Amino acid sequence: MNERELDLFVYWAQEAVKSGLLKCSSGNLSNRLDDRTMLISGTGSWLGNINRESIAQLNIESEALTGTVKPSAEYRFHRQILRQRKEINTILHFQAPSATTIACMGIKPDYNVIIEVPIYIGHVGYVPFLPPGSAELADAVAKQALNADCIQLANHGQVVCGKDYKDAVQKAVFFELACSILLVSNFKAKSIPEENIALLREYTRKK
Repeated sequence: MNERELDLFVYWAQEAVKSGLLKCSSGNLSNRLDDRTMLISGTGSWLGNINRESIAQLNIESEALTGTVKPSAEYRFHRQILRQRKEINTILHFQAPSATTIACMGIKPDYNVIIEVPIYIGHVGYVPFLPPGSAELADAVAKQALNADCIQLANHGQVVCGKDYKDAVQKAVFFELACSILLVSNFKAKSIPEENIALLREYTRKK
């Protein structure tokens, strides 16, 4: 396996932790190597101190494992998203404090309180509580990921999809910021008007 790819995985896993997106073994990270192969954090691993030896390599199509590292129990939705969205290369499952608080409240607020949400994230999906690591959860997350790059998992956390590591982490950080604003304002923060959201999206297309 390419050592540079492993080192990039370790670097961005640690960046996600430094950004306050997860603690201990609460999250997992995956990245597409090519059309057939993905890297994913090993089961039970802590992203904050992950190393080359705790990264699993999995065949996206067949689930065949290369090496002896067992993948995260959530490998199913990582794999399904990578299979169905070829433009996505990195997936981060995390449990940021503010976002997870809202995920535990059973509500679907308007997250468009900062410009970064419509510009970088767009529609936010939602999945009701399903057993962690289950095929049912994987199917539900993958279905939402068809039309959303960020998904709230009830009483569980978040899943974010990016074109690369930086894109995924940035979306996660911006989403957590929006959620913190909603909570601090007691959900009184005003959302960006729809007509202005359309202008922001047009601005992004022209960049």
